[in-house]
Amino acid sequence: WKQWYQRRVRGHKKLMMTFGDNRIQRTIRGKDRIREMESSTLDEAMQEAVGSVEEAALTRETELSHSALLPPINTEATELSDVFSITDFISEGELEALRPFTEVLKECTQAHVDEWREQKKYPEFVLSRLPVVIEDEVEAHLHLSQLLYLSYLIRLATMKQAMLKKRKEYFQNTPTIVTDALYRKFTSRGQSSTGTLRTSISDALRTKMVNHIAALTLIIDRFRVNYEELSRDTGIKPRILAETYRSMGCSCKKVKKPDGSVRAVAVLACPVKLPPLVFRKGGQKRH
Repeated sequence: WKQWYQRRVRGHKKLMMTFGDNRIQRTIRGKDRIREMESSTLDEAMQEAVGSVEEAALTRETELSHSALLPPINTEATELSDVFSITDFISEGELEALRPFTEVLKECTQAHVDEWREQKKYPEFVLSRLPVVIEDEVEAHLHLSQLLYLSYLIRLATMKQAMLKKRKEYFQNTPTIVTDALYRKFTSRGQSSTGTLRTSISDALRTKMVNHIAALTLIIDRFRVNYEELSRDTGIKPRILAETYRSMGCSCKKVKKPDGSVRAVAVLACPVKLPPLVFRKGGQKRH
């Protein structure tokens, strides 16, 4: 995650040209034209017209790229339960394949949870929400499937490059349909410098994965989530997670508990208002 964040910071300069506001884009393009054309002269009016067309195209491209990294969000929903559709995260086939595993979680006791914690079998975000008591079988299966899927996502997100090709080793006792879907959505395959096939996670795919993780935690915690545990599980700084939640329309705040401790909380409310993607001077993204 540290390397990912450093690459993200280094890439901000380039992003200013792609996603910066109109004034910054015009300034950069103007300088580039002067260098390329040297002694040639451009009509100012034509330059402005061409710049406007390019800016409109870049703005549209930015919006499409940004939305492609987010899970589908129903901004017209009047109920929080309708903001996300769980089938956009877990297919019906995956839900069915997870049934034997959710049965185990449904029967677990605190002793099992303590043992899993020692074994580091699941992330703390998941363990701290077990055991659960939900009488409705359908609802229980769905909730536990969400917890399981979140654990798989966190595992994939924290795997190093060399681990990605060993998915059978790192996803033992995980339905094949689930690991296939995870790798299809959040990894890519290409040739390395030596010509061998390599599985990797690009910065864009990693951002997409973090967005899906954050959205799933909102669903699990009924749209009010303490993301400090998630920060420890993933190694992502709370500030970056806060940006992620805000990109989906959440408000993030510090809440003081009765014992005096403070926790970081993200809250989603209806109607969901997605913030515009804006870049400050210096390339820092603002939501």
